Amino acid sequence: MKKTITLRSHPAEILADEGIATQPSDLVEFTGFGVDEVAEIDIKRAFEVKVQADGETREVHLAEGSVGDALEEAGVAVNEDDQITPDPAAPLEEGTEISIARVEHRRVEEIEEIPYPTVEKRTPLLPKGQVRVTRSGQAGEKVCVYEETWVDGELTQREAVEENIRCQPVAKTAIVGADVPVSPQPVEVDENGEPLRYERVITGAVATAYSARPGAWTASGFSAVAGTVAVDPDVIPYGTKLYIATPDFSFVYGYAVAADTGTAIADGIIDVDLFFNTYLESCLFGKRTVNIYVLETPEGEISPTAPVEIGKYPLDAGPAAE
Repeated sequence: MKKTITLRSHPAEILADEGIATQPSDLVEFTGFGVDEVAEIDIKRAFEVKVQADGETREVHLAEGSVGDALEEAGVAVNEDDQITPDPAAPLEEGTEISIARVEHRRVEEIEEIPYPTVEKRTPLLPKGQVRVTRSGQAGEKVCVYEETWVDGELTQREAVEENIRCQPVAKTAIVGADVPVSPQPVEVDENGEPLRYERVITGAVATAYSARPGAWTASGFSAVAGTVAVDPDVIPYGTKLYIATPDFSFVYGYAVAADTGTAIADGIIDVDLFFNTYLESCLFGKRTVNIYVLETPEGEISPTAPVEIGKYPLDAGPAAE
């Protein structure tokens, strides 16, 4: 503390007489002369504070105050989401550096593709491993809504908050050549491929193929799916459980249920018409000679109002035909 005797009463004059310079940002406190004719002048020197915001650095000089005061002095406006370091309420001290990270929240919508799945079905109608496309796939489309957080122009967070399907994808379907029966219901066979249990066999039957739109019904009221076949019901009653294959077992249709009929069959021209799930498969089959193994003949009439699904028929163990 420096003491001096002066006839001056204004602090600026006293400081000038003493050769003490001040800056505009310095804080000068003057108590004034009291009855004891003693006064005090307290000088708080301003220090430099750097404010970094919007890609530039601003320098301000303050002798005291808070981070918020420095921002105001620098003319830097902030939003409630901006990240301010140090906290705006923190007191200033020499060497304080303030940084402002601009934060922006955005809600964006984007149209995205939904990939289509591929569904393959194994069939004995093609050479093993060969593939034939039965329906081309088509990608779907969805609108995705994201909430994004951007800090100083850079994306720092992205969260999916909503999804709306515009159109569903359409699966690509194909058939693949394999050594399997057409019908999915398993039947126990011997080493030659012949069923172990059956009532009788119709040899040298003529088989053709047909297909229908999904959801079609047979004449007996059953769903038309692979494993349902059309017959002359006077020869093979509806509901009869069958096993069908070519005589050399090079082609196996497999387990089947007599469920449909047609004019040609009723006229006795064709013995059996095999249902395939796709038109392509029915074309690949064409016309072939087959053996029809009658596994089980139903007792009484089959009611179309209570159809039995393919793949749900239990096979009762019985003696094999001689």
